[in-house]
Amino acid sequence: MSIKKRIDGNENKFIGYVGTGLDDDQSPVATEAYTFLLNCVNGKYKVPIGYFQINGLTAQERANIIQECLKNVHETGIEVIKLTFDGTSTNLSTALCLGASIRASNLVPSFKIPISGNAFHIIPDP
Repeated sequence: MSIKKRIDGNENKFIGYVGTGLDDDQSPVATEAYTFLLNCVNGKYKVPIGYFQINGLTAQERANIIQECLKNVHETGIEVIKLTFDGTSTNLSTALCLGASIRASNLVPSFKIPISGNAFHIIPDP
């Protein structure tokens, strides 16, 4: 999701840079928030589980973050069954990095991560 390019803060901390909260004014200013939500399949709630302030990521970097989030959610006992994202070329490449493909010529609509062994299904959101 696009965010306004802006640095805010006080005498102790500045926010708006790319990164993990480290106060480093040499980092680029964030232009996007890479956000993760859990949606309940058998209920009516959505829970944000994390966001990362970014200024562009490669498909492999996105895949690594997704795998880490899925690992952390798995450790809580929550069962994730699908991954939904829009159909941008970066997200399709991320699916390939995860081991899935939604291309008609090579349809592999799910992938596995080692920690759980469960299949996670890819469902693009139009």
